[in-house]
Amino acid sequence: MHILTLAIGNDYRKALTKALESKRIYAKKHGYTYIEADEEYWDRHRPIAWSKVGFLLTILNKLPDGELIWLSDADVLITNSDLKIEDHVLPLLPPEKDLLFIHDACHHLNSGNVLMRNSKWLRDFWSRVNKRTDCTYHIWWENMAMIMELQENSGDKDKIQITTQHKKFNAYLMGKEGEPLWEPNDFLVHFAGVYNPLKMESLIEEIFNGKVPRLSL
Repeated sequence: MHILTLAIGNDYRKALTKALESKRIYAKKHGYTYIEADEEYWDRHRPIAWSKVGFLLTILNKLPDGELIWLSDADVLITNSDLKIEDHVLPLLPPEKDLLFIHDACHHLNSGNVLMRNSKWLRDFWSRVNKRTDCTYHIWWENMAMIMELQENSGDKDKIQITTQHKKFNAYLMGKEGEPLWEPNDFLVHFAGVYNPLKMESLIEEIFNGKVPRLSL
């Protein structure tokens, strides 16, 4: 199991110190490989979010087929390190599929936490996502590119599993009415929709102090 996270910018990394550290601790506890990338993978010709696709492809091309990869955004805090990927998340990805996408609490596909099984198809999929110049400046960046690839290539559906069990692997502090949100015993919390690193840092402190913060859409 390989956990990949891209964190660019000293101020950003500083604000997310506890989130990044939670992944290091988690990986060490369960014997996973944790790779935290920085400016080395920064594609300065596009919005920063795109850089994680290039980073992912670099790692995928180095790994053998069949290896499990968890691509996780920097703004993700692990809150229950006892839960192993193999037990908690992998059952959501059928053996014949190579990519697990989460339909989130806001009713969108989200790339903040993605579980993958390395394969020729997987590398091709992310290569196609990376080449979507029509999505370069879309408000969802690479997230929109992956959605469009899925919509335009029917064959991809044979390899992609979409789950609505977002609370298991991509829990939020906000969402549509009726959707379950993050609670303290959940595996992780993703600060999706929060763009100010200092706000993320504040939310993390609230969680460490035993609070259960909520945000409005």
